[in-house]
Amino acid sequence: MTITQCKYILKIAECGSFNEAAKQLFIAQSSLSVSVRQLEQEFDIRIFERSGNGVYLTEEGSEFVRYARHIVQQSDFIANRYTDKKLSKHLYVATQHYDFVADIFGKLVDETKDDFFDFSLTEMKTYDVIHQVETAYCDIGIIAIGSNDIGIMKRYLNKKGLSFTSFLEAFPHVFVRNDHPISKNRLITLKDLEKYPYVTYEQGEHNVSFFAEEIVDIHSDKHIAINDRATLMNVLLSTDCYTVGTGIMPSQLNEGRIISIPLESKDYYTIGYILRTDRKTSELTNEFIKMLSLTAKDYTYI
Repeated sequence: MTITQCKYILKIAECGSFNEAAKQLFIAQSSLSVSVRQLEQEFDIRIFERSGNGVYLTEEGSEFVRYARHIVQQSDFIANRYTDKKLSKHLYVATQHYDFVADIFGKLVDETKDDFFDFSLTEMKTYDVIHQVETAYCDIGIIAIGSNDIGIMKRYLNKKGLSFTSFLEAFPHVFVRNDHPISKNRLITLKDLEKYPYVTYEQGEHNVSFFAEEIVDIHSDKHIAINDRATLMNVLLSTDCYTVGTGIMPSQLNEGRIISIPLESKDYYTIGYILRTDRKTSELTNEFIKMLSLTAKDYTYI
């Protein structure tokens, strides 16, 4: 299988026609057909079925297209990265859902005076953060590990060829809107939360305890799972829902509408960054790490 063959498959699926795909690819239709047939024979699958209206993907073909699209995207990324010499600086960050990381990232962007650079900040599930760094797509990942899971998570990361360096420890806090019925409490107990809906970040198929972003084991009869921070903010602002986190939320990002209150718990978060152990960190990655460490001094709860 070649990347060119993957591109052929994607173009045929897009056009719904071998003839039209061949025209757009500037190759003979016979050559295109041979290439597809060779690929089908290699993997013993049927990618396309013909009909009077053109061609359509089989079930196997639909699955293959998903993988092919990912391969082509990665190929294009590599090609663009190393052929465009203007991109002298780049930093790709993967993180769990943390306001303070976005705040630091924004400051770094503002301080970078180069004419050309390529920055990326992506908030995602815990497993995906780890995977993005493991595959070297991202330069650095930011995750929090519960105090009870630090051992198992470090062993997991070590098997992936990744290191974990802590830069902050914090007790869990409850996040609610500033006029929530429990907003005046100085300390929250699990009993205080019993009648309110609990919002957590959804971890998909990798829904194991040490991947959870909420380290306190709360069993609520009212539970909401979400995927992104914007949705979380909207839910908290418009309902009596709550979530549990590190307690770190820069005021400039939420204007004081969401507050954090300490939760009575013996658990604590260890927040750190993950890096590939076989990869030298770039100057920009080191600057980002330095900013993480400096910011952590303002949010030390332990």
